[in-house]
Order: sequence, then structure tokens, then C-alpha cells
Amino acid sequence: MTQKILFGTYTKKASKGIYEAILDENKKRLSTPKLFIQLDNPTYLQSNSAGQVFTVAKDKDLGGIASFSGKTAPKLINTQTAAGAPPCYVGLDNEHHLVFAANYHKGTVTVYKVDSDGVLTTVNEVKHTGHGPLPEQDTAKIHFTDLTPDKRLVVCDLGSDKVYTYDISSTGQLSLVATFETAPGFAPRHIVFHPNGKFAYLVGELSNHISTLSYDSHTGKFDLLQTLATIPETFDTAHNGVAAVRISSDGKFVYVSNRGHNTIAAFKVNPDFTLSHSGYTSTEGEFPRDFALDSTEKFLVVTNQNTDNATLFERSSTDGSLTLLQKDIPVPEGVCVSFARFD
Repeated sequence: MTQKILFGTYTKKASKGIYEAILDENKKRLSTPKLFIQLDNPTYLQSNSAGQVFTVAKDKDLGGIASFSGKTAPKLINTQTAAGAPPCYVGLDNEHHLVFAANYHKGTVTVYKVDSDGVLTTVNEVKHTGHGPLPEQDTAKIHFTDLTPDKRLVVCDLGSDKVYTYDISSTGQLSLVATFETAPGFAPRHIVFHPNGKFAYLVGELSNHISTLSYDSHTGKFDLLQTLATIPETFDTAHNGVAAVRISSDGKFVYVSNRGHNTIAAFKVNPDFTLSHSGYTSTEGEFPRDFALDSTEKFLVVTNQNTDNATLFERSSTDGSLTLLQKDIPVPEGVCVSFARFD
């Protein structure tokens, strides 16, 4: 069996756009990545079963989202851009044919409608305000927006130390239903939900912490249960920034990437759904921006932005540990790891 993996990148140096590679499950090897879509700064992307790719796009002084079709020879469908910096995250609602974009620099959440051909139309935009105590938190900085298990929209605002929950209409209109405030300076970046839909794990980029939250699907509210460090106490927090967080589909293990400490931190989920730290694994490179589990969850792929390389690990479903299989896989300026959903 093989799986296609897509890498989103910055294009400030040698990179030309989105790269693709093939994971051979039997050989436990990742092929040398090749250019898949030539595009400026496709820093985040997602795909669907229809063979469509939705990615961050930049066109000179404009930023937004582009859609592509084609599993082997992708073709541009259309773009939706506006003045200013491009977004940093792309979320999908396949049921309602919506795409969500989180814009870190503009503090906005933009909602796009997608027709059957993959054509994007902007239908809504919500601008957030606020700030936190740290210099990096001078304004609202939206870093993540995607669906909750009960099909609401959750929004992580790194700048104001808040997590918002919205109801979504079928036309893409948003209605705020709850606001969760973290500890000052936590800087919420990304969040994942336990498969039971009752708990979530929130990472703070500037605090280097992960928090266990309970989630009430009736009200959309979060409550804090626990907070742990993602790096050792002896490591200087000024030299690390938490990036991505993932959870295994059995709900037993949570993983976090540490940019600076250059590790994947693994956590075991306890019977009460809080976390216990279970180890660190070197990413074999510097500044691991993103990582992903494959569909079998036997493998984990991480990309290291500053050293232009990806690393392949084998994952134990028993204890959650990671074993190095392959390193120094060339990915220029890699910042997003996404297994294609159309294979």
C-alpha cells in the first residue's frame, strides 16, 4: 500500500510551492519529494475526497486561498485574495461545502463557499480584537480555525489568549456562542479534540504548554482541567515555540512539535483524559513546524523548516513511541504536512 503526502512550504529561498511524496507502507520509506503545485507561499493546505486541494496563496501584495483539482496533474480552479498578508491555516467543512481561513496578521476568520467544481466564493469574514501581555501579543492573531466534533467552529487567537466557539449556518455565517480565556501569555496556537468529543488539547506557542480542556457540546464552552510543559524544565523557554498538536484516533496519545527543542513530545492520555508526559523524540532537524500521522497511524512524518528536511518515524500503537526510519528527506522550507485525502 502507498499513500500520497503533500508538503506546504514557504517560498522565500529555494522552494517553488507544494511538494508531493509517496509513503510505501511495506518498505517503510518515503520517496524523494517532487514539485506538485507551483505557488507562492502555500504554507498550509488541506485536500478532500473529490481530489481538490485548498491552500494558502500569495500574489504580490494580496493573500488568500486557492483551490486546485486533479490527483496527478493539478489545475488551478480559482483564487480568493484580498489586500494584506495571506492566512496561516485552512479548515474544511465538507458537509456544508465551506472552507475556513485563519489570518494571523489580520486577526480575521474568513469563510468561503465551495461549489461542486471547487470554485471558492467569499461569504463571510469576522475580525477579532484584543491583546495579551507579551510583545508578540500586541493585537489579535488568529492561528487556527476548524470544526469541533459537533460541527461548530473553534478559533484560536494567539494574540488575545482566547479560544472562541461559533455556530455555523449552512451559508457560512458565524454566531459566537462561547469564549474561553487562557492564562495570560499562554498564546493558544492549535487545538485537537479527543475522539469522544468531550475533551480537547490546546497548545500555547509562547508559553510552551499544553492544556487539557473539557468541552460541553450543549453550550460550546471549554473549561480548564490541566496544564503541562511541552519541554524539559531545564530548557530555556525563550528558545522554543510550540507548533503542531495531533492525537491518535484511539484517543490514547497526544503529540506536540517543539520548535527550538526540535522534538516531538509524546503524552499518554490518562483514564480521566488528562495527560502524562511519556518522552521526547528528536525530529532530526531544526524548527519542526508541522507533522502528521498517516491513515494507518503506523507512521508519523515531520518537516523541519530551518534545515529543509523531513523525517519519517514508525509509531507504536501500544506505547505511542516513535522509531526513526528515515531522515534527511529533502523538503525546502517545509511548514505543513498533509496526507492527501483523495488517494
